[in-house]
Amino acid sequence: MQALHYHLSARTRPHAHNSRGQEHVAALVACRQASSARLRHSRRVEASASLTTSLAVSSGSYVTKEARDAVFGVAKEQVTEAAAQVVSGRLPSWLRGSLLLNGCGDFRGMQHLFDGYACLSRVRLDGQDNRAWASQRFLDTDAYSAFRSTGRMKYREFQTPVPAEGPLGRAAAVLDNTMALMSKGRAFTDNASVSITSLPGGKLLALSETRSAAYLVDPDTLATLQQVEPADGLPGDLTTAHPKRTPDGRLVNFSRSLPFGGYHVYVQDPASLKRTQIAFIRDRDPLAPCWVHDMAVTRTHLVVVEAPVFINMQSLVLGEPRPYVFMDWRPEDGTRVHVIALDGSGVVTHTAPALFTFHFSNAFERPSASSPGATELCVDFSVYDDPAILNDLSLKEMMDMPGKDISPSRLRRLTMPLRDAAGKPAGPARLDAPAPLLRDESAYGNFVEFPAFNTKFAGLPYRYCYSTAAVRPTNMGNALAVHDLQEGTSRLWHSPGGMPAEPCFVPRPGSSDEADGVVLAAVVGADGGSSVVVLEGGSLQELARVKLPVTVPYRFHGTFVQQK
Repeated sequence: MQALHYHLSARTRPHAHNSRGQEHVAALVACRQASSARLRHSRRVEASASLTTSLAVSSGSYVTKEARDAVFGVAKEQVTEAAAQVVSGRLPSWLRGSLLLNGCGDFRGMQHLFDGYACLSRVRLDGQDNRAWASQRFLDTDAYSAFRSTGRMKYREFQTPVPAEGPLGRAAAVLDNTMALMSKGRAFTDNASVSITSLPGGKLLALSETRSAAYLVDPDTLATLQQVEPADGLPGDLTTAHPKRTPDGRLVNFSRSLPFGGYHVYVQDPASLKRTQIAFIRDRDPLAPCWVHDMAVTRTHLVVVEAPVFINMQSLVLGEPRPYVFMDWRPEDGTRVHVIALDGSGVVTHTAPALFTFHFSNAFERPSASSPGATELCVDFSVYDDPAILNDLSLKEMMDMPGKDISPSRLRRLTMPLRDAAGKPAGPARLDAPAPLLRDESAYGNFVEFPAFNTKFAGLPYRYCYSTAAVRPTNMGNALAVHDLQEGTSRLWHSPGGMPAEPCFVPRPGSSDEADGVVLAAVVGADGGSSVVVLEGGSLQELARVKLPVTVPYRFHGTFVQQK
């Protein structure tokens, strides 16, 4: 204000040329010049920062707001199958069947990617006529039915507790949850939003990680048929949503007792769904069981990698947050690796350095590289340094633009002894950290999730792994990759501004060539529209793109069912 005053005084007295006035004018000029320089510098810095973000967004390394709004919005049902459009390329003539997907379709009131209510999508492809159709329906669970009719949550989801209502709301919710846990009643949600598995007789099994989150679904209409309530007496409150197929066609999985329990490993008849326990592994901390999301299977063994991330039971009941959702990270405890014989003949537990993982690729047995006559077991999977990815997947983090770069994960191989030269089980052993499989891990953005492979090679040495990947900077997976494990290289497919879901490899019928087939993936484009891309196996060259008549929300896992 003083400079402004001197400036006005000089202008109202144009003939005052004394030295004092000249000093004031000079001071004013210098002040204005300095102020202008600071303003220009500030604007350059702001413009530079804005330009950096704009360039990153426009170059496609960030998923657009339109795409995020689509995948995290409320999904619309398409109960009657509607025609889709092949907008580029042509479907392979042999590709006839349905891509069936599970995931979350309504995140209202939720905090985490794993919380939303289950919604199923179906894309039917007819390569012979180059036509496609799509449908979409919510799974008719008790959790979703209650929310739909009342607008309120009935059960705690992965991260989101039931909101406290009224002065006794939290106390009442805690009491109800505790009593249900003690009575082994329905304390957990039945929101089966994670995976979908095809069963004999033309039915689908939708699953999540709680005992009650298991539903049979009609593959043609996506109608919910019935909840699966096992009557075999096998205990357990939690399970995994990733049952594996054994060579004889059965399913293998495990249930968990909480607390003071462990892993009830079982094989399951895929028709009757009757379970038979083949092993029991006690929890190392009876008050804090480890959280295990997935596992791997060979021709003769199941491998459970138990990372040192422990469920905090108080957090689970009270809804109080822990450093990683409702879990604690104890890297000093290391990783336990359980190798379970599918014939029920025993369990060997190895130890390994601390790591975190969600999903596994293939696993297989081979002659030992260090001990003649012996055999070893190899497990390929996505490896994180710690569970920070659990926090990265909060809805707040995923909707933030540009947001924090997503935590790195890398494709690794864990190798362990299986049998000695006499054919007897080997171990327990202290294992080395999982080894890199690829020469340049920056080639896939140091991010691997949802690994997939040609299931004709399940339990066998294989060459190609497919996964989601990252073009950084990004706060979510935004690309697909094929990893050539023989050459140690990776190749990306990337749609700027869009977000692809899990890749699903479909082998060409009758072919023995591992790469002879296509990769199918649902993609939400930069404009928020949904499509399914058909990519060539081994190269990820785009063969066709199918524009869908409905917006597909965030998808976790799926399967392809061949048309008979």
